[in-house]
Amino acid sequence: MKKSLFALAPLGLLLLVANNALAANNAQITITGSVVATSCDINLSTTSLDLGNVAQLAFAAALTPVDSSQRDFSLTLSNCGTPDASQVAQVQVTGPVLPGQTNIFNSDTTRNTGVMISNASTPSVYIENNEVLDIATADGTDPDASDFDGQRLNLRAGLASTTTNANVDLGGVAAPILFNFITN
Repeated sequence: MKKSLFALAPLGLLLLVANNALAANNAQITITGSVVATSCDINLSTTSLDLGNVAQLAFAAALTPVDSSQRDFSLTLSNCGTPDASQVAQVQVTGPVLPGQTNIFNSDTTRNTGVMISNASTPSVYIENNEVLDIATADGTDPDASDFDGQRLNLRAGLASTTTNANVDLGGVAAPILFNFITN
């Protein structure tokens, strides 16, 4: 009986190893793209923006960025094709937002803090998720790639919360935001 158990031990070990070899991880990738009448590359002045460390008590008003956290960045169009007459170059802004909010971006939607973005020329009007921003309009009679190429949109980002002071969640904020070129 002992000999038969020892004889079966290598077979049991082989089955155990084979079973683990069959348990593999899956992988997923999200691939995006758009079909547009005219295309342009979008260039950001920075691909990472640090809004700094902000004290909990600095959040004196809900749904408003803390002044000391606000930083400017820009978006510029390049390598544009020739647009149609009077065509409008636009950028759609998308990213995860806090529940019940349309304009406080954060990848961790369980928190009450995030990032609010505005056009630098209208700093108290905050950009909403899925909002489309106009950047430039092509000439109505003689459109050229230069009507879009080099056009810039100056933006401002700042930390904000749905609440104030001691009720503001502590910890880091990460807001992955996609700027997608579209035309009308």
